[in-house]
Amino acid sequence: MILKRSSGFTFWVLLCTLGMAQRVSAEELYTLSKHSGPVRSVAYSYDGIQIVSGSSDGTLKLWDEGSHRVIKTSVQGGLILSVAYSPQRKRVSAGSSDGIIRIWDPESGVYRSLIGHTGTVNSLVYSPEGSRILSGSDDRTLKVWDAHSGRELVTFTGHRGYVLAVAFSPDGSRIVSGAVDNTLKLWDAAGGEALMTLEGHEDYVRSVAYSPDGSRIVSGSDDKTLKIWDAESGRVLKTLRGHADHVRFVAYSPEGTQIISGSDDKTIKIWDGESGQVLKTLTGHEGTVYSLAYSPDGRWLISGSEDTTIKVWKAE
Repeated sequence: MILKRSSGFTFWVLLCTLGMAQRVSAEELYTLSKHSGPVRSVAYSYDGIQIVSGSSDGTLKLWDEGSHRVIKTSVQGGLILSVAYSPQRKRVSAGSSDGIIRIWDPESGVYRSLIGHTGTVNSLVYSPEGSRILSGSDDRTLKVWDAHSGRELVTFTGHRGYVLAVAFSPDGSRIVSGAVDNTLKLWDAAGGEALMTLEGHEDYVRSVAYSPDGSRIVSGSDDKTLKIWDAESGRVLKTLRGHADHVRFVAYSPEGTQIISGSDDKTIKIWDGESGQVLKTLTGHEGTVYSLAYSPDGRWLISGSEDTTIKVWKAE
C-alpha cells in the first residue's frame, strides 16, 4: 500500500488486492470494506487511533485508523446493532439481537457477557467517566451496568415500545432515551426516576444525543425530521427538515456547533446547530446510513451503512 499526501489537498493512493480501502472523492477520503452484512454501528477509540465496527454479519472489527486495515475480528452471538468504545480502557462493548451485551478486550481476546435484557439490545453507550454502561432494548427497558464488574445497577421502565436509542448527559447525571412510542424520556441516572416525557415526533424516535455542554438534546425520527430540545424544560427549539426518509442517527460535533444525521435516504447531512440550516449533504453510500461518529479531534467523520461499508470523511 502506498500513501501520498500533498499540501492543501489529500490524495490517497491505495494499491492493494484485498479490497480493504479505496479513494473515491475529495470529501470522502476512503472506504473500508470487509464486512459481509450491513454495518449497524461504528465508533472511534478515545485516542482516535482505532475504529470499531459492528455488523449484522455477527462480527466486531477493529481497524487501524492509519493503515485502514483490520487489526482483529471478534465473532459475536446474533446480529450486532450497537457498539461503544470504553473511555478509559481499550475495551469494546457490543449490543446484540440475542439480548446480550458483550465486553470485548481486543488485546487478550477475552470477553464478558452482561445478561439481563430479554430483547434485542438496540443501543448502548459508556458514561462519560467510563465506569457505567447504558443500554436500551426491545424489552422496553433501559439498564445501567457497572462496566468493571458487569453488575446490573438500575433498570428504567416507562416506555410503551421498544427502546431504540439512549444517551448520557455530559456530566453523567441524566439519561435521555428514544422509543417506538414516538417519545423521548429524561431520567435520573442514579435513581432510575423518569423526570420528563418529550412529545413532538410523529413516528419512532431512532436516535438521541446531548450537546457537549448538556443544554440541548437532538433527536432523529422515522417522521424524517430532527428536533432540537431544551434539555431542562423539554421544549422543542427547532425542527430540522431535509431528509427524504427515516432519520436513523444523530449526533453533535465535538465542539457542539454542528449536528450530523444519517438516513434511509442514503445521505449524511451536516446541520448548523444554532440555525438548523443544512450546511452540507454527503452522498456515496448505496444503502441506509445507520451510524456516524466523529474522531475525538473533530477532523474526521465515519459512517456505517447497509451497503456493508464504512466510509471516512473529511469533517473540517
